[in-house]
Amino acid sequence: MNIAIKLPNDLNERVLTFPFLHTLHKVLSAKLEEEEALNIHLISLKNGIDVLNLLPFHAYYHELEEEDIKSIFTMHRACVNLKIESLDVFISTTDSFVDASIGKNYNAKERVGFALGKNAWFFNNKISKLLGQHFSNQVYELLKGVFDDVPPIPNVYSRNLDSQYSDWNENLYTLINLDVVGKEINPEWKDFLELFDKKTFVLMCSELDFDNGDDIEKFQTFMESLPSKNIYRTFEDKSNIAFGKIVSYCAGFVTGDSPLVNIAAYCGAQTFHLHSKGKLNQLGPNYFIADVRHFSITDPMFGNGSKFNYSKIFDELYAYIEQKTKVDESE
Repeated sequence: MNIAIKLPNDLNERVLTFPFLHTLHKVLSAKLEEEEALNIHLISLKNGIDVLNLLPFHAYYHELEEEDIKSIFTMHRACVNLKIESLDVFISTTDSFVDASIGKNYNAKERVGFALGKNAWFFNNKISKLLGQHFSNQVYELLKGVFDDVPPIPNVYSRNLDSQYSDWNENLYTLINLDVVGKEINPEWKDFLELFDKKTFVLMCSELDFDNGDDIEKFQTFMESLPSKNIYRTFEDKSNIAFGKIVSYCAGFVTGDSPLVNIAAYCGAQTFHLHSKGKLNQLGPNYFIADVRHFSITDPMFGNGSKFNYSKIFDELYAYIEQKTKVDESE
């Protein structure tokens, strides 16, 4: 059986399709006869496509460029180059009219997607979209176009990853995704790190471009300003797989608004999320195995709607890190 799925262009939404993909693979694998192969083709924008390597099952990945998704004509040309043959089922997980055309381009026997406007022209199996609900729930409804009995949406997690550090178990570390305020790394994090003694931190900054000389200098200057009583490592890799390896073995991950929240939760990391924007009830990590602690800027305890109360947030983070890493001090 050959099935293709067009995944969202937004990285955050792409990760939130994983409960849908897990169930699709599990149910179809169980239904097919032993001699019938299941070939899953995942069609994704090139940017961030490596996040699909976190999935714990085999699939074929097909890259699209930004120019491919401009119109149904550019998409038609892209489909010729992707070379997916004998497609039984096509599913679009997006609202895009251009994405909806992919199944028609491949003459897929079943074409499943949301019953939205002109998109319905391209689908022979139209599914109502659960407006206002969590994105994972919305996409999960598309399974009704593939099989009759849809199981409850599961909590899912990534494949096993090797650790980036061989000493991770003896030298527990906290991973912090630093944020940028104005043109500089937020100085609040320097004050936070001053609270600790002989702890290990891995520091990253997803808002900086480490191919840019000014950003590299900015990061290095911040690192040089940190108190020498702790151990610091840096993570500057753009790879989502490399991030998965780092976050899977950390004692805790601290970050602001970023797709990394959902990736970290999918990898099972204890995550602390400084939430200041977006729709957490629709785009948060609802169906991943990790414990995620949200510090909302609109919560009177942690912010005033426009600024975080870092002292309160740092109190909780400090208590957690001290408790989680106290084993280091007894060795």
